[in-house]
Amino acid sequence: MATKKANKKATTTKSAKTTVKKAATPAAKAPVVKSETTITTKAVESKNNLPKNLINIVTAEAIGTFILTMVAVLSTAYFMLPFYVGLTFVVMVLAVGAISGTHINPAVTFGLWSMRKIKTALVPFYWLAQFLGAMAAVVLLGAFSGGSFAIQFGHFAEFSWSIFALELVGTAIFMFGIAAALNRSDAGVVGKAVGIGMSLTIALLVTSSILPHIQRAAFAEYQKTQEQITDTSTTTPTYPHEVYVSGATLNPAVALAVTESTDSQLQGSSSAADGESTYTRLSLEVILATLIGAAIGGNLFLLVNYRSKEA
Repeated sequence: MATKKANKKATTTKSAKTTVKKAATPAAKAPVVKSETTITTKAVESKNNLPKNLINIVTAEAIGTFILTMVAVLSTAYFMLPFYVGLTFVVMVLAVGAISGTHINPAVTFGLWSMRKIKTALVPFYWLAQFLGAMAAVVLLGAFSGGSFAIQFGHFAEFSWSIFALELVGTAIFMFGIAAALNRSDAGVVGKAVGIGMSLTIALLVTSSILPHIQRAAFAEYQKTQEQITDTSTTTPTYPHEVYVSGATLNPAVALAVTESTDSQLQGSSSAADGESTYTRLSLEVILATLIGAAIGGNLFLLVNYRSKEA
């Protein structure tokens, strides 16, 4: 009897141990540590908004802006400038588009950011690369010209509402075309590149057609002012700011290398005279106008495209 009770007790104890063991098994498997590690890793990755190929992006933007700036500056004297610059943009899209998206323009970067197409953390890197590329073009042009190509920032604060409107409208047209080209899923890489390049060409053609009207109006106002001055011997004539502008840049980085016309160039000389200052087109009016214009153009397309989908 005692033996039976002992066996029964042993069996009960054994089964209890087995039950405890079975109950403990799931707890031992609990992948709590694994899930916590995964969450932590994802959190670190989400905080780091910079892509792994950031160096490639910066390099591509710097090279693209450098080439675009060189073409824009060296083609200033040619009436085919809009086509040369547009074609250059097409080539750059095909060359580095897969790496950086080929912004090569701080205004385009800002426009895409306003459309939520680019992360905020990337914007400073794009801008830095673009201005470095333009500065490299300025240095190289200075070396080619034996130091005669030098820029000054004395007119940075010069502001003309007419030039502001010109840059704004031109950049808005350009950015509208970029947004439209990127939205076409049926267009291949070449088709999108051509569309973007043609948008820049059209924007430059529009602004180059409007600029003479702005300059004539500004000069007419200047002549009226001069007629009111009785003694002109003691005053040095100062032409209006609009007259010195050779064209819209639509690009703050390229504007760094593009210079205003000098007094001797306005009188027919092909280059600035000795001692004349050459002022960069990078000014407050260009920066504000291009950034605002890019935001307007990009978001205007989003609005139009959204309305068309609703219809």
